Amino acid sequence: MLDADFFTKIEHVARVIRGKDLPFGGIQLILCGDFLQLPPVTKSGQKRLFCFQSSAWHNCIQMTFELTEVRRQTDIEFINILQHIRIGRCPKEMCEKLVSTNSNKIETAGILATRLCTHKEDVEQINVVQLEKLSGETRIFNALDSDPALVKLINNQCSVKAKITLKRGTQVMLTKNLAVQRGLVNGARGVVIGFNNAEKGLPIIRFLNGVEQTITPERWTIKLGGGAFLMRRQLPLQLAWAISIHKSQGLSLDCVEISLSRVFECGQAYVALSRARNLEGLRVIDFEKSCVHADSEVLKFYQKLRVETKLLKQSNLNCYSGYDKENSQYCY
Repeated sequence: MLDADFFTKIEHVARVIRGKDLPFGGIQLILCGDFLQLPPVTKSGQKRLFCFQSSAWHNCIQMTFELTEVRRQTDIEFINILQHIRIGRCPKEMCEKLVSTNSNKIETAGILATRLCTHKEDVEQINVVQLEKLSGETRIFNALDSDPALVKLINNQCSVKAKITLKRGTQVMLTKNLAVQRGLVNGARGVVIGFNNAEKGLPIIRFLNGVEQTITPERWTIKLGGGAFLMRRQLPLQLAWAISIHKSQGLSLDCVEISLSRVFECGQAYVALSRARNLEGLRVIDFEKSCVHADSEVLKFYQKLRVETKLLKQSNLNCYSGYDKENSQYCY
């Protein structure tokens, strides 16, 4: 999601700060990401350029690798569907398979499917309405910020809100890795089953994998310019009846319901669908082939990358025996 203009600016700043007229001021750079997911966010009327379309990219990046091993999913059929949708294709049989997930029953032990929405306004409305429907005592948990005057800045940089409102039955999601071996990871789904009065009324969460845990506040650190830091201490939770597709990037969800009727960006359908671990834990309520898009410039980028990778491999094979037949020279 890093656009060309911003990448060019930070490359220039690095050269100025380092006092060296070298790419990024001589800083070694490792970038990772997938341009076929959500593109850079631009203002209305502004032309969108990916960072690989900038001169700074060509000056700084000498080697690019494409990772092809899928780690989130293990179902070959689902992986094949996602690989097609990633590049903007959706054959009839794959479309029918996704439409059929509309009847999947994926709620388990009081934990409902998280709905992924294209617009954050829909997310806020769904979460507020569903929370209000719950009866019982309301518990409010306020964050402890290092500088309350900068709460808006912290809100923009932190994955948890300044105020979290919970009731028994609230659908929640972890926003931080707590215990990876026990499955308490960023994105883990659960439901509030009570409050631990022995521990300041902190919420007790039953997670999808059966683990029950009292959730205690965690600390987030936000680095500012000039070596300054801001900190927030808050419960690592967010309401999870719904989240936006943008906010879901990087998450793995075991039970997810997806609404794609208002898709407006390239890669948005792919990002949403690929959050699911398998087809059994996925319910698409309004899938149409027309919601699948891939940016043409990004497709060209990957096509060129694969050609270059193929040529590099061939060059290495030619040199393997010590003699490059194509260029009639020995390789050392």
